[in-house]
Amino acid sequence: MMANMSFLNAPVKKLLGRVAGAIGVDESFVEKDFYVVAAIRILLGCATEDLNPVFSGGTALLKAHKLVERFSEDMDFKLHLSEAFTAKSGNQRRNILSAFKNDIVNAWVAAGFTIVDVKALDGNGFIAISMQYPSVLETGDMHPALRPHILAEISAKPPKLPTLSKSVQSFVLAERGGDAEVPDIQCIDPVETAADKLSAFAWRSIVRDRTHPNDDPAIIRHVHDLAKLAPVIEHSAIFPKLLAEVMTADNDRGQGQIADMPPTERLAKMNELLGSDDAYKAEYEKFVVGMAFAGSDETPSFEEAIQAVSRLSSLLSK
Repeated sequence: MMANMSFLNAPVKKLLGRVAGAIGVDESFVEKDFYVVAAIRILLGCATEDLNPVFSGGTALLKAHKLVERFSEDMDFKLHLSEAFTAKSGNQRRNILSAFKNDIVNAWVAAGFTIVDVKALDGNGFIAISMQYPSVLETGDMHPALRPHILAEISAKPPKLPTLSKSVQSFVLAERGGDAEVPDIQCIDPVETAADKLSAFAWRSIVRDRTHPNDDPAIIRHVHDLAKLAPVIEHSAIFPKLLAEVMTADNDRGQGQIADMPPTERLAKMNELLGSDDAYKAEYEKFVVGMAFAGSDETPSFEEAIQAVSRLSSLLSK
């Protein structure tokens, strides 16, 4: 049974400060982490026979796999799809995914979240939901690299590798000595996450326009996460083939700007940009080093991180 996660037991400012001091992070991280875990628990409760969420992305690497030591604030999920679902018509799948989306939104609203934005693309095959949480901190107390909302992205793409069963616990409940709020959650294999992150950073860095109002400098976190995963990924027999598959599937990303760039060329251009664009180093300091756990000597430097990404890129041709 999952632990009670009502907002009635949400952390007060004094508790946030105590937990933050114990683990060496900003108290705004501790508060947002509490609500991210709450949102994850609620989302899992919306699973159906056709659609079963699988935890992925950087937050899964932190909270479930415990492979990174930098704060991760958003939620990414893929979906296990039933055979009955995949056998349905496109319109039927769209309607089922729409109902799933609405159930999640309604469940989060009922819990106390305020929905800021809901986007659905590809027949509800990709859903992005932004929500605010009831903070007890003043605006000036928020870490400058922290977004003021939680972003959840759900892709109706089944995992490519067998999933792993993990648990997820907030910093607050860990400090209180309680059981994990989410004792059992299916998670994407880190090898698959690495392929997703390398492909995503490649095409996003190539099409990136820092002057665009929707530019996201936090994508540099992918570089850090890949560096942390490198010791495992470099010895993975399945990573090169999986990376090729993911990059091929991403050919249409970036509004067609990378459609004519083969994966090896895309990776070469990405590594060139990382090595020549000084702004990436500043972004790494703000969004990675600035959000790493204090006292951790495990955070790779920017130079170490881009070297690791270059090594992983070279695996594609092997």
